[in-house]
Amino acid sequence: MKKILFVLIAGSALIFNSCTKTGPQGPQGATGATGAQGNANVIGSDPFVPNWGAYSISNHWYTVSYTDNDITTDVVDRGIVQIFKSYGTNTWTPLPDISGITSTVFDFYDLGFTLYIQNSNGSQPATPSGNQYRVVVVSPSNRMAHPNTDWRNYEEATAAIKADRAAANQ
Repeated sequence: MKKILFVLIAGSALIFNSCTKTGPQGPQGATGATGAQGNANVIGSDPFVPNWGAYSISNHWYTVSYTDNDITTDVVDRGIVQIFKSYGTNTWTPLPDISGITSTVFDFYDLGFTLYIQNSNGSQPATPSGNQYRVVVVSPSNRMAHPNTDWRNYEEATAAIKADRAAANQ
């Protein structure tokens, strides 16, 4: 029995140790096409004015949904999606935003997001118009690379975006 066990162990050691990767390195492959410049880790949209749908009497809100290919499953699971609203000034307020009894909120999901405007007392809010919005999408790797960034602060978020783009273009 000892001889059979010894032969099995020796044979296994011989098989696993006899295979090595030796020989010359293969030729260099062809260079791929140059991709577009930019940073895939943080994406900031241009300002947009939503085309709000009709008021939903049953839900007591105005709503509008968008497709956004930058909001991937990875971003939904571990990244950040932040939406900012401007009241016509050069300041951007993070959502959710409450002005009197009217709130503007959002949710996001794989490949999209939805904006909602509603009144806290269930009454119909004024028809939304004119306010601009911006979306910032942050990948999990970029979120980890900037752990002290307040992503709800538009100036800090855009500073991180600009720093990453400058580093990517060097």
